[in-house]
Order: sequence, then structure tokens, then C-alpha cells
Amino acid sequence: MEFTSGVARRDFLKVIGAGGLTLGSGTILAACQQAANTTSSSSNPPVNANDEYVYLSIVTQVPFWVDHKAALSDFAKATGVKTSFVGPPDFNVQGQATQLDQIVSRKPAGIVIFIGDADAMTPGINRAANAGIPVILVISDAPKSKRTAYIGIDGYQAGRSGAARLAEAIGGRGKVAVGSFPSPNVLDRARGYKDYFTEHGVQVVAEVNDKADPSYAPSAYAAAITAHPDLVAIAGCDGDSGLGAARAVTEAGKKGQIKIMAMDRNDDMLAKVEDGTILGSVVQKSYDEMWLACWMLYWLNHNVLKPVPDWRAAAINPLPEQIITGVWPLTKQNVAQFKHKSA
Repeated sequence: MEFTSGVARRDFLKVIGAGGLTLGSGTILAACQQAANTTSSSSNPPVNANDEYVYLSIVTQVPFWVDHKAALSDFAKATGVKTSFVGPPDFNVQGQATQLDQIVSRKPAGIVIFIGDADAMTPGINRAANAGIPVILVISDAPKSKRTAYIGIDGYQAGRSGAARLAEAIGGRGKVAVGSFPSPNVLDRARGYKDYFTEHGVQVVAEVNDKADPSYAPSAYAAAITAHPDLVAIAGCDGDSGLGAARAVTEAGKKGQIKIMAMDRNDDMLAKVEDGTILGSVVQKSYDEMWLACWMLYWLNHNVLKPVPDWRAAAINPLPEQIITGVWPLTKQNVAQFKHKSA
């Protein structure tokens, strides 16, 4: 990507440094699009001639990834580069680590990863960095790794925000279940829920591992409902928690009696918000994460950023090391705005 004028480049970098990276990314996204619109095809040759950007995820069988995939596609159209979305269909941490090594051997220009486990993925991330391939993590961080940047929510605060809404809905008392699966940021969300509930007199009586598996989650939540017949709420911390809990609650004949707070905006879950089975959801800014991550990697490979004459020679990271995107509250009142156009 090449800025066609010094003014355009200065204005763009001014936006980057304006502080908008901490809580909101709308200005940054607009700046990325403006940069794309003011770019000539590329007289700024890539450092890595293999101008490919790979997104390695996990549990890829679930519908959650629609926004990340859309951002990847839009970025490829805007730049003309190759992008790909890969990862094990289930929660196979070792499989994801193996795939990372395979990707590194291809020497792409950049890698974006949603890690299943920080400890398992850190060695591979470090191998990528040592091979000169920048890695940006989304959703879950591995702060002890050599990753270039992290873009995503503060999972703990996201959990607390959902807990506040759910606690209000149940009048600040009663027994609740918290559902998650063992991915770092998801567990942070669960911890945020549990801490908030404990601080406000709400009793957590069950912790459910729903495996982020839409076929398994309903039975996992049904077991919690059976074990705790006086359950008044379920807090879901991953994208498949909400629908799984909704199906279990409906099957138990307790729609309206058990309040549900979901996570994210899977289209198959939104109908349950509309009919009142699910109270609402805590939504990540997934499209924003991926769009910005891809551009950041592209800037590195095309020498767009010039905080110093040669950041490689200076041995510095020219990117923000952490970007906290925040979350959106999805409610029955605004749920229509969160439906994907193809749904």
C-alpha cells in the first residue's frame, strides 16, 4: 500500500496516534478504508514477496467466524493479496500447534491467530517471529510469546459487563450457572462473571464446559438445570453457549424462568433473543479485529509505517502491542441490527 501524498500518510498516522485504539475502532477502520481508497496498486514493494496473510483459528466448525471471514475477504478485495482461513474444526490444541508450524514453513507475510491455549501455542508463535513472520493474536492473548500485537476484548471486563445485566434481570439474587470452554479469553470472561456475582450476592452453583460445541452444549446445560432445579440464570461465555442454554431451558419448560446472557451474535442464536428466551448478549467486535489485524500486518510488509527511518534496524515494534476493542450490548431492542445480511 502506498499513500499517494505525504498529507494522506500524515493524516492517517495522526489517527493511529490519537488514542482511538484503546476503546473504539470506528475511526481506525475508516482510516484503513480511506488508505485503501487512496492507494495506487503498489509501488511500495513488499518485504516478503509471498504477500499472503493467514488466519489460524480453532473450533472452526462453529458459525461464530462469519465476521472474521468477511473481514478477511474484504481486506483481500481492498489490497489484492491472498488470504486464507484455516484451523482444526474442534478444540484440538495440538492440531492447531501443528498447523502453525506448517504455516510458518510457507513463510507468509503475516499470521493472525485465535489461540486455543497460550502455553501450547507460544513455542510456535516464537518460531514464526524468529523466522521474521509477524503474528497478531485476536480474542485470546499469549503475552509471554513473541507475538507482535494483541487485538481484542478484555475478557474479564466483558464477563463483568454481562454479569451486571444478568444480575439486574434476576433482582440481584438467586442461583446461576456459568458456561464456557477452556480457551484463555473465554475463561477470563467466566472469571469476570463469577467475581461480579460473588461481589453482588448471586450464587454460582454450576460451571459448565459446553466445549463450544453446538451439538453438545444443550445436554451440558440440561444437566446443570436438572442438578439445580432452582436455577434462575445461565451466563454463557462463548458463541455457542447462548443457543445451547436456550435449547436446554426450552426443553425443561423453563423459558422465562431461567434468564440467559449469551455471547456474540451467531445468527442461529438471535431468534432466541427476539422471542425472549435469551435476555441478551455480549458482542465482540470481530470484524473490526480482523480488518485491523490484516492491515497492520500489511503495513509492516509494505513499509508503510515510519515512526523512525528504519524500525527493523532499530529493533523496535512499530505497532501498538495491545488494542482493547471493547464490547457491544445486544438486546431485544437492537437485535435486528446484528443480523448478518445473508441470514
